[in-house]
Amino acid sequence: MEYVLKVENLTKKFEGNYALKDVNLALKKGEIHGLVGANGSGKSTFMHILFGSNYIKDTGGYLGRITIEEENIDINSTAQALEKGIGLVHQEFALLGNLDISSNIKINRENIYPLSEKVLGQEFGIVDKKKNKEDATAVLSKMGVNIDPSITVNDVSINMKQFIEIAREIDNTNLKILMLDEPTASLNQEDTKILLKSLKAIAETGVSVIFVSHRLEEVTKICDRVTVLRDGEVISHYSKEEFEINKIALDMVGIQVVPTKRKRKVQNRDNIISFQDVEVTHGNKVYKKISLDIKRGEVLGITGLAGYGQEIFGYGLMGLYNMKGNVFINEERVMPGNISLISKKGIYMLPDERKEMGLLLGKPIWENMVFGSYEQQKEFLKHPKLKGLSFLNHKVINSYSNRLVEDLNIKVRDIYQPVKELSGGNQQKVCIGRALTMNPEVLFVGEPTRGIDIYSKEIILDMLLKMNEEKGMTIVISSGEVGELKRICDRIVIMYEGEVFDILEPDVDDKVFSLAISGRRVESYEEN
Repeated sequence: MEYVLKVENLTKKFEGNYALKDVNLALKKGEIHGLVGANGSGKSTFMHILFGSNYIKDTGGYLGRITIEEENIDINSTAQALEKGIGLVHQEFALLGNLDISSNIKINRENIYPLSEKVLGQEFGIVDKKKNKEDATAVLSKMGVNIDPSITVNDVSINMKQFIEIAREIDNTNLKILMLDEPTASLNQEDTKILLKSLKAIAETGVSVIFVSHRLEEVTKICDRVTVLRDGEVISHYSKEEFEINKIALDMVGIQVVPTKRKRKVQNRDNIISFQDVEVTHGNKVYKKISLDIKRGEVLGITGLAGYGQEIFGYGLMGLYNMKGNVFINEERVMPGNISLISKKGIYMLPDERKEMGLLLGKPIWENMVFGSYEQQKEFLKHPKLKGLSFLNHKVINSYSNRLVEDLNIKVRDIYQPVKELSGGNQQKVCIGRALTMNPEVLFVGEPTRGIDIYSKEIILDMLLKMNEEKGMTIVISSGEVGELKRICDRIVIMYEGEVFDILEPDVDDKVFSLAISGRRVESYEEN
């Protein structure tokens, strides 16, 4: 059997702590190999070593042997990794939002007019934008995606950004090994099917894929083999005929995972927020005459296909999208985007793009946990009556932050560790921690379990339910994880083509949900 990659005894320490310890993995040509483990198990470190990320070298490098196509190599830079045919799609997007799709896909591989290249050289040659767009259209079509590549990246959905990231790597004709870090975390069910199908086609061309995901149903469906990491060590290897989701899950976290489920139904039916015939604009998309009532004390889910508007209520209210129309909070009309007033009314939003809008990446964990919460948590200040002049009470803050780290199962060195050093899943849990700290009356949260391992997912879902049940907090969750929404929500809003298509009870049959998400109702389905 031809192996494109062999990793032997790969070991990496950060400040004396093992991130990886004697990891062995062999990757066959054209196979899809699953790499799974809880947040902080070492998956990201493994991929960053193979991709030559700077922070690996800057923190002392690694030990062990890496062989690519029978050649022993010491990977010291991303340029070297790219030269050897290794591509990495990060869990967090690394796109240039102000550029169009084709420019992002062709970055550093632009088509240059031959004459200008001859006269001015490769670096200063004139870019053939038409050819760039043709190439971008072709590679996106391979992935089952049809979109105008001249659209600016800032104006596309999160789902589409994921496809663009992957298309950029596939466009590299030198690609031998494609590493994907939670590629379906930001995708809904339909887009996930499209992506998985395209990955199989890519593997059939001889490209090997390392598929990192917490969605074990997808892992066992698409992968040929699976390697399980726990606390930086390989716990087990599985071939396809040995796949068993419960067994893999147990290997990942070491304990049995109990699904979180809603225990009560909201009884109070008065509205805490009402959107009446609002219009929302974002980029080239306009959503018109949209209405939705949010009930006090409920857990409301909002879902739908990518780009159909499940995020527009929170984003519009908080001014990230342009919202016009009648919005009422506790029957008082408010101006969407008036952050100061809306915040004073106890509204808080945790966005789904955590790295761009949800975190202070260079700051320590404790600061990310408590930032902006001093009005709500007076004990964090030594002299709370001296507005804007009080020193922070670090003893209280440190104790609080350490407790949250433990409650949310965040894998960290200590609370002084910069957030940028954490895995994507642990960064997400830090965001959830700040939402807990803010203790709002209404919490809008986007994709709260994106990129989170199965054990931590249940911790976060349980935390959200406790915030709702013990504090009476109204929680609005926009998510593509319909199964999770059905377990914890009182009602679930289905968005279709920018409209509120239906509002369903969580115990409604799965078929009804599937039809609604695709813009159909049971009656029309039965008639056909």
